[in-house]
Amino acid sequence: INSAFVKYNKVYNFDLTSQGKFGTLSDSEFNEILKDGRVASHFLEAQLEKWFPSLKHVKGCKGYDHVDRENTDQKYDAKNFTSHGCKFMPSSMLGTGRKFNEEKFIEKANSMDYIICDILEYPKVRVIFKKGGMLAQQFPNGKISKTKRGLLFNE
Repeated sequence: INSAFVKYNKVYNFDLTSQGKFGTLSDSEFNEILKDGRVASHFLEAQLEKWFPSLKHVKGCKGYDHVDRENTDQKYDAKNFTSHGCKFMPSSMLGTGRKFNEEKFIEKANSMDYIICDILEYPKVRVIFKKGGMLAQQFPNGKISKTKRGLLFNE
């Protein structure tokens, strides 16, 4: 993709077949590990900057993963769609004992946009950019179930 600008609601398709290795793991072992969003996120956040040159990866836990190179006020949070669906609420609301705060969720969603990477069929990866406010309206609990996957990635 040589586009300087990302297009919202457009599904981008990438095939990473034979693009990665680790030690003596087979391709299928390696690919299975990268279907886990906790693992894949580290690789994809860096890769997104290569696929979409207008993005700048922001390292560390800042509450977002990328900014637009030309307008650093434009923030993006990268999220993975896995076999468990996709959760795009702030990480502080994810995990055992943590509670969903609708007001804070809406505030964050309205302040940034989301890059959702579908890794269910890794090494095939689909990417879509969504406006945060619109995504929060469509999925007000910050969760997109696996059965709703087609609502995002309807090519």
